[in-house]
Amino acid sequence: MTLFQSIIIAIIEGLTEFLPISSTGHMILASAAMGIHEDEFVKTFEVFIQLGAILAIA
Repeated sequence: MTLFQSIIIAIIEGLTEFLPISSTGHMILASAAMGIHEDEFVKTFEVFIQLGAILAIA
């Protein structure tokens, strides 16, 4: 995952977190569209940006 790809995924997570749609689903679709391979780093990155969004709401 490049820096540009991680920024795009983070923006998608931030924009879709407050909408009544699946932010996780959008991250998965965006990752697939950008050709990001699912490895341990990508999974950990997705968990951490979701955790950040949840903590921001709390």
